[in-house]
Amino acid sequence: MKLNIFKIPIFIDNIDVDKLKFNEVLFEETWESKTPSTFKKGNNLLNQESTDYLLRVIAGLLFPEIKKEFSINLDKIWINKYKKKDYQEEHIHTKSHFSFIIYSKVKESNTVFLSRDREIIDAFGMDDMALFQTKFEASCRSNQIILFPSFLAHRVKRAEEDYETISGNISLNLS
Repeated sequence: MKLNIFKIPIFIDNIDVDKLKFNEVLFEETWESKTPSTFKKGNNLLNQESTDYLLRVIAGLLFPEIKKEFSINLDKIWINKYKKKDYQEEHIHTKSHFSFIIYSKVKESNTVFLSRDREIIDAFGMDDMALFQTKFEASCRSNQIILFPSFLAHRVKRAEEDYETISGNISLNLS
């Protein structure tokens, strides 16, 4: 018998990016790579109709998995405009339960998720074994959303061309 323990769920689905209307968009250089982003201004830049649509999409992903009543708060949302050679270093999203990336204008995603145990696996010389997955590269395209636990470390590979994503954080209130 084989069991996989300590699984970390992520969710990928389609989303209509055209239904996400932003109230105010001011880009500033952000992060180590100086990627233009609305992150510093981005509490809730969406209008109410767009926020409701986004939260319905997210609830549809989480509802079958969470066996309790819950409501969702959109904690923060921002737009990233990657130019050629832009990237993001490894990071997590603190003070939220789940985070998401919406691939709004991309050919393919550059997001790489990293195992919490990758250093230990490497220290034991077991990183070359197909038995242990230390990273996961999401294969997403435009008009898709990926939802993941905020504690899951990830990074963005260096861009080979210009593209745009929308990122954000949510918190759950369990009843």
